[in-house]
Amino acid sequence: MNATILQLHHREAFERTVTRALVAGAGAGLLQLVTTRVGLPLPLAWLVPAAVVLACAQGDKWDRVLLGGLGLALTAVPYFMGMAPAWTVACSAAAAGSLLVRARLNEKGVEGQVAEARPTLVHLGLGALLGAGLTLAGVEIARVFSARLVDLATPALLAAGATGAILGLFVGLSSVAAHLALTADPVEARAEELIPRLAGDFRTQCERALALYRQCGQSLALLPREPAREELARTLARITRDAVELASEWAGVEAQLEERAQAELRAEREELERSAKASTDAVARRQLEAAAASLAEEVERLGELKLRRERILARLRAEVALLERARVALLSLRSGQAQLKAAELSALARRFRALSSVQWEEGQSLEAVATQATLASSPIQPVEEGPPEPVDPSRIRLS
Repeated sequence: MNATILQLHHREAFERTVTRALVAGAGAGLLQLVTTRVGLPLPLAWLVPAAVVLACAQGDKWDRVLLGGLGLALTAVPYFMGMAPAWTVACSAAAAGSLLVRARLNEKGVEGQVAEARPTLVHLGLGALLGAGLTLAGVEIARVFSARLVDLATPALLAAGATGAILGLFVGLSSVAAHLALTADPVEARAEELIPRLAGDFRTQCERALALYRQCGQSLALLPREPAREELARTLARITRDAVELASEWAGVEAQLEERAQAELRAEREELERSAKASTDAVARRQLEAAAASLAEEVERLGELKLRRERILARLRAEVALLERARVALLSLRSGQAQLKAAELSALARRFRALSSVQWEEGQSLEAVATQATLASSPIQPVEEGPPEPVDPSRIRLS
């Protein structure tokens, strides 16, 4: 089996989720004991998944409120559908497992992630399957454990808390779906796909851009989740993606722009010109001269491509330099005051968004001017049509 599938991402976050699930399960067990004593017993198989989702809800204020509301509602819906007990527990736990994966997404901030592996819809489905299977197993184990505690005359409070904690452990383990075989950052994945096709300076600059993008992601992960962080993450992703895509357009041109290739074309053109001068046949001489002229145009076109390549490479280096500025600026955000750090992050996001927009517009305008200049320097010469050549009647044969 592929080793990357077994890799557990962000182990500390997973352990924190399981610990919260244990505490939430114990609390749900005590709540189930209270509801039983007052004559309104609630099923432990619903209380524990709902409590685990509430305890593990992450994100900003509204994310936690929405996730908690869904945790209470979606886990309760199967109990009103009249299904068999096992199916009811499985469907309720499946909803809880998916919500735990969503809680992990809320914690990281989908839009604010840079060079970070992340769960996808596949992981939501995996969380549902694990939640259903592990909870069914946990219900059986908790039932056996509860019966054993009754045989030992364990105090009711201790037995209820322990039983709920066991079930909470199994529900919390379903959150492992948010930490296995995560999908790579789309910009990072695209860069890793295109960079092996590049060569020369373009490959060097793209590798540097990818390294800076990853370093910026590490710095962003340490900052508080703010709208400004998401805006800056989108800006950095756009800069890196544009740089890699720009370089990929020249992946097949580098070999043609080598000095050796141009020297070979010049040598072949000179050979054709010498052959044309030495030829005694008029038709052969015209053909050789046309071939030499065609190669001369090809050499001139390669020269224009070489100039354009220099402009593209300069633009690529400017984007890499902008990523370097972002990396240094993010490293400087070391203030311990959350409000000051958020204000600096907001200003930084606005500044880099403006810089990237100006740089992109300048690159587009310079490219347009250069293209127009190239077209103006090589106008298309119209074909001059002379008067029709008169027909000699003596050449007309009657058949």
